[in-house]
Amino acid sequence: MMDAQLEELLIGYALGILSLDEQQSVEIQIANNPLLRTKIQQLQRTVHQLALAAPRVQPAPIVKQQLLARARASKQTSPITRPTTRRLSLAWAAALALLIALGGWNIGLRNENNQLRTNVAGLEREVASERLRRVQADEQIAKAEQAVAFVVAQTTTSRQLAATEQSPKAVGTMYMQPGNQTAVLVVDGLAPLPEGQVYQFWLARAGQEPIPSDQFSVNAAGHAQLVITADSQVNDFQQVMVTIEAAGGSQTAPGTTVLAGNL
Repeated sequence: MMDAQLEELLIGYALGILSLDEQQSVEIQIANNPLLRTKIQQLQRTVHQLALAAPRVQPAPIVKQQLLARARASKQTSPITRPTTRRLSLAWAAALALLIALGGWNIGLRNENNQLRTNVAGLEREVASERLRRVQADEQIAKAEQAVAFVVAQTTTSRQLAATEQSPKAVGTMYMQPGNQTAVLVVDGLAPLPEGQVYQFWLARAGQEPIPSDQFSVNAAGHAQLVITADSQVNDFQQVMVTIEAAGGSQTAPGTTVLAGNL
């Protein structure tokens, strides 16, 4: 273990406040002792880092005047002995080293705290995403149950949608009930569309322009089912169709028709 006197000399050497004799004595010791060389290098780095971290402040002119006045006054008083000055400086240096160590410990705690906050935020996002997936899954299950209950009801009738040249393998069935605004569409054999395109369902009254309805996509097998709600009872419409539209769907004229049928 390093004695207190040597510790003080090393701190004084790093701060550059030793006398010439003391400085030479320290240099002789660290030249023959690798551990002391490592210690003094660490102290010098600490002092250098502290100097870099200190903010640069331009002193007011009066500060310079006060320093000069003190210097002149000191010449008229008895000087303080070197050992006392050095001991005070080393005491301040030791306190400074302690503050630096505490500052580093505080920075480490802050970094650890920030990392913990980042980890917690990540977990909260994952939990929120999982909740959203569960909500979406519950909604899909509810729609599937609604579609099944609608299709098997005794009052439900079905209408077939015929394929067109653009999708000759497609098959579509629309399930509807008299006086009900709800209908269920089941399609198979439709090709999955590239990104930027969707399928869209349309209803049309006799002699009127088709009315845009729900947009949907199909799975890899070309299957999809959706529950449709019209603006009036489905019996009011005479035709239905499925078209290919740009993402977002169309609110005006239908695009390429892939399935069509009469009600």
